[in-house]
Amino acid sequence: MESKKTGTIIFIIFLILIILGLGGFIAYDKFFAKKETSNLTTIDNVSIDLNTLYQVGDILNMFDAAYNNLNSNYFGYIYHSKKIEVANFDKGAALFLAAHKEIVGSNTPQVIQGGRVKKNYEKIFGKSLAYEPNHINAGDYYKLAYDATNDKFSYTIPAINNVYTSGYRLNNIKTKLKEDSIVVTRKLYFVEYASNAGGTDITKANIYTASGKEKKLGEVSLKNGVLSEKEVMSKYSSKLFTFELTFKQSDDGEYHFYKIERTN
Repeated sequence: MESKKTGTIIFIIFLILIILGLGGFIAYDKFFAKKETSNLTTIDNVSIDLNTLYQVGDILNMFDAAYNNLNSNYFGYIYHSKKIEVANFDKGAALFLAAHKEIVGSNTPQVIQGGRVKKNYEKIFGKSLAYEPNHINAGDYYKLAYDATNDKFSYTIPAINNVYTSGYRLNNIKTKLKEDSIVVTRKLYFVEYASNAGGTDITKANIYTASGKEKKLGEVSLKNGVLSEKEVMSKYSSKLFTFELTFKQSDDGEYHFYKIERTN
């Protein structure tokens, strides 16, 4: 009798352990197990991974930073021609673009590992423009020496802390998806900040169609020290140069720069 009672108790304990184990599995599966999620979205009846749009956005940010630097010989490089395709992209300008993201202004000697520059370069151009590391000479301010033995770029560049720096501004107007390409349409204008009559404070910005300042569109007063891009676009959008940047899909599924063309 005693042994039968003991067997019953063991069986009940066994059932409890199974239930607890199953409950733990369900809890893990529900709250902790990694689930596969889809980042696909549909634009213009074309499905695309959102990560791809982020990648294209990163490339545009690199273009904006590198080619909107007044201290560089490549200032405005991609905006000064009617059309530039990846096949005829200036190799020096391309290498500067890939390195610029890694440059730190500090007044002290700095080093950039070549692998980081190569990664940026291939993210932008894929295999359409061969990566050829070399010395970078983008003017007196930007000089980077390349050490082929150790695959690194060395430089010393002063830090700049000027909030009101004149330069190009670009606004994305639309993004069009095709089966194998992404086309981003952007409006461009040149901003020159101006001091008040006493020369003690920046109060307005002069708006031009390009850095040559041949055509001034008008003036915009700063609000709390900030230029309103919305105001600029509402006043002058129809008079601004329009550029289309095309990114084509490669065999690995990534999108890389293909061409930039001014359409007006």
